[in-house]
Amino acid sequence: MSATRIGLTSLFVNETSWEQNKEGLITYTEKSVASRENINVTTPNLSDERTIGGIQCRAVSVNVVCQGGAFTEYSVVYQGGEDTTLQQDTSNSTGEEPIQSHQNFVTTIVPAAGEGNVIYNDDNSFLAFNKSSENNFFGVTAYLQPNMSYKRSFNTTVTATATDLFAVGRIVNASADFPEVQAGSTWLCVGAQYTKRGTSFDVSHDFRASGENGWNEYIYGPPVSPPPTPS
Repeated sequence: MSATRIGLTSLFVNETSWEQNKEGLITYTEKSVASRENINVTTPNLSDERTIGGIQCRAVSVNVVCQGGAFTEYSVVYQGGEDTTLQQDTSNSTGEEPIQSHQNFVTTIVPAAGEGNVIYNDDNSFLAFNKSSENNFFGVTAYLQPNMSYKRSFNTTVTATATDLFAVGRIVNASADFPEVQAGSTWLCVGAQYTKRGTSFDVSHDFRASGENGWNEYIYGPPVSPPPTPS
């Protein structure tokens, strides 16, 4: 939704326009051209607030341009508004993992390769499958582990706190909006981004699901609450 208004006086040409995107963000632009000889123009400061259409907005851009020395053009962009609708994006892919890290390596894979067909290092760690390996295991060193990523985004007027960001890099408890994953899988918060838009923030949280064994709590710590979403 958008609108534009143009006004004309003896000293100014004024143009105002506003637009509201699907997330609820209001963008209001005000442009003016004034004679430099007759008018002194005072522009707002960045972050100055103004109520537009009953919505509190903030100046996010101020530009002043001299036109041929006779006229001054200035434009101000205000933004504001809030839409707490939660947007959700899920993607599935695969990542390569060492074959010996497979949860069925000892119980299923080694027997399938055949007795005596697995080569180990002196410390008893896996090295390779030999040429006599059954079921095409010769040369296999890795397998493809399914990976699920989940991103949620929204707009809010609530400023992020240190507590909100505490979950980044840690295992998190899945909240109601999280996708369903395989048994034993857990979620890791891999990122959180807050971008100021006028008087509100565009927020996104990124999560990654583990394999069937879950993320290692000795490395990533015990599960914590994920960053909050609008109530």
